[in-house]
Amino acid sequence: MNRFLRPLLACLLLGTACIHRDHPQALRVHEDLPASGPDLSLALYQSVGVGLRPGHVVELVQDERIPEALEAEIRQARESLHLLVSSWQPGEASERLLRALAERPPGVVCRVLVDDFESPDFVDEVQSRLVQAGCEVRTFRPLIGETVVFDDERLKARNHRQLVIRDGRSGLTGGSGVGPSWWRGGKERTEAWRDTYVHVRGPAVRQLQQAFARDWLEAGGGLLPESAFPRLEPQGEARAGFVASSGSPTLSHSERMVQVLAASARRRLWLTNACFIPTAATVDTLIRKAQEGVDVRILVPGLFHGASRGVLAAQRATYERLLANGVRLWEYQPASLHASTLLVDERLTAVGSTHLEPQSNAMLEEGALVVEDPQLARALADSFERDLRHAVEIRWDGWRRRGVFDRFSYKLPPSVTGCR
Repeated sequence: MNRFLRPLLACLLLGTACIHRDHPQALRVHEDLPASGPDLSLALYQSVGVGLRPGHVVELVQDERIPEALEAEIRQARESLHLLVSSWQPGEASERLLRALAERPPGVVCRVLVDDFESPDFVDEVQSRLVQAGCEVRTFRPLIGETVVFDDERLKARNHRQLVIRDGRSGLTGGSGVGPSWWRGGKERTEAWRDTYVHVRGPAVRQLQQAFARDWLEAGGGLLPESAFPRLEPQGEARAGFVASSGSPTLSHSERMVQVLAASARRRLWLTNACFIPTAATVDTLIRKAQEGVDVRILVPGLFHGASRGVLAAQRATYERLLANGVRLWEYQPASLHASTLLVDERLTAVGSTHLEPQSNAMLEEGALVVEDPQLARALADSFERDLRHAVEIRWDGWRRRGVFDRFSYKLPPSVTGCR
């Protein structure tokens, strides 16, 4: 598909989804749920079929450390490597992964599944090199091919999960695929991606593997061998579970998960989201928490290089009601923000690809690792506060009515003065 046509189609589909999904009967969890422990796990299990099991070691992996972590997993592999990527673009990160996969230990089976909607150059510039390296490569619901029916449903139903699973024992998941490069901090790098992954060892890796296996089977890759699902012994103290979400015409697992986790907040609810066009149900929940005294903060993309002004306008159209009811909002400035994370109080986090917007819920394959662990929560809180130093806080002036964009005043921190 023409690369210039893709953004237009995405915007058209996004608009259609917004109209279709935002209905008053959408789920709102009004109960105040526990922020940790077995009762929270049971609430999550009742909503999405995934509880939080003990026995995990988890670590936050961000920006320039993401390719380092991926390379480390490749070097340590002994049996298999499974990669599910929503967007694979040629560039620095791609070259590093291609070299590492070509040099992986002998006998390690490599399976790569890519959604080509956001990977326009993958087939021409990347796929053949993966095949030469001995990887089996498949495309998720391909857009172009001899037997492909090019219809609306195939355009809409895409895969946005990011999964890397080593030997069925270790996994990584995050917000974006393989971009031109990752953010290194410091000066502006508008071509870079700002992203957050989480590395996990423990029983939840089996859930990541199952999500990969289901999509791999759909793409014609066949069933994975029994060895891909080894028995996983407890590794640490963190409780975790992976919530895989498929597009739903009514209510997705992603929506249910966000409602449950938000309802458990007592002191803080900090969101970073790469595509923030929330439904009325999500807005209602965020406002209710803010009015209860919860510190609700939201970090979203700003007008970075190459951003869609249409998507930014749709995002900003949701600000007024949130700001008027005590929710605080920031727009990230230095790089393209792809992280999607949620932090509740001092123990609960979710890291993955889940977008708070209708298209993601209605049409996309998504995923997030939910973790109950105070150490990971502290690391994510520190990261969130660092990001705010590179962001513009948006303040609503209720007395100014000259248009949607004139209702917001921008307080620029020193690190981004002059970005606007």
